[in-house]
Amino acid sequence: MKILTSGCSFTHAKNSWANQLKLQGYDLTNVAEGGGGNEMNTRNIIQSIHTRCPDIAILQISGIDRYELIVDGKVNYESDAVVPKGKYTWIKSTGDIAWADGVNPVVSKPLTNYMKYCYNLTHQILRTLHCISNFQDVCDARGVVSKCFLWQKVFDTEVQGIINNNEELKFWYQKIDWDKFWFHKDRLGLSEWGIDNGYTGDLNEDKINNPPQGWYINDISGEKEMVGHPSTKCHQMFAEKVAKKWFTA
Repeated sequence: MKILTSGCSFTHAKNSWANQLKLQGYDLTNVAEGGGGNEMNTRNIIQSIHTRCPDIAILQISGIDRYELIVDGKVNYESDAVVPKGKYTWIKSTGDIAWADGVNPVVSKPLTNYMKYCYNLTHQILRTLHCISNFQDVCDARGVVSKCFLWQKVFDTEVQGIINNNEELKFWYQKIDWDKFWFHKDRLGLSEWGIDNGYTGDLNEDKINNPPQGWYINDISGEKEMVGHPSTKCHQMFAEKVAKKWFTA
């Protein structure tokens, strides 16, 4: 069975669930990009569906707030968020555009100006819903089994409220086949699955706790949440206990 995967760093990382499966000998191609938003991640997997003809395509949904912009010319800047493509360059917002403070204006200005003048949550939700719908349509047309899951809780109360009060968003939301998603509990994702099953975030990324523990208690919700990316153990167990069931059942 040929497996194709895409997503952000939760799927791209060297120790990710997808790469854990690849290490086990599965015929898996991973086209995820660290810091990528849902549009980039979806484009990557759709292009590869047409060229690699997989049996199953798995799309990990990242943060709705993420976006990418194209600037003309080749920008040489050492960062996973800056991707030169010859005569143009992709710039990823990643999860937090604070990384762009004080860097080359060719990189920082498009991101900060977009955030200041163009960004709004309604548009970001629309982009994500349309990406999921497009991905499922392509898979159906090509006879490819599709599966989606979330990096963490994406469709929270605020997002659901915006969708419910916008007819265009409701159309795309209702068009999606949610039965082709994997959710942990009530529309939660990999992060929440990891915490609920006793795993933590990468301790090397925990700058909140001393000593690091890979989780914290959210002051507002009172819930235990993961710090940073899932640990290697979390990825290993997610691959073994969850992801394998999508194509071996």
